[in-house]
Amino acid sequence: MKSLSEFKAHMTSPRVPNYVRRYCEDLNERKWKWFYAQMNNALKVVGNTEYMFYVLKWILKHNFDDLIYELYLQDYMDPEMQPGSLIRDGWHEVLYERYKDRLAEDLYPGIPISL
Repeated sequence: MKSLSEFKAHMTSPRVPNYVRRYCEDLNERKWKWFYAQMNNALKVVGNTEYMFYVLKWILKHNFDDLIYELYLQDYMDPEMQPGSLIRDGWHEVLYERYKDRLAEDLYPGIPISL
């Protein structure tokens, strides 16, 4: 998206799933800017935007602070990788290094494990 106003128009249009529109209805101006930045960053690492919108169904149901982490977690937790990895080729290693400690803590809280 080229601008925040274009992003708002798209995310509240009938072209996006209902759960995305419902999430966006509750956003104030500050949250719109935050969500816009989160989505722009996520689009750099996501290879399948259609599947990304599908997994947003679960991500948008809870408070999150890092959309890329949430998408990486969804990709990590999908052993069959259907309909293929969410993450672009070349980004898995980068995201693993960035999130390995957080992922270990989220999956195995309090247990010293290296992934």
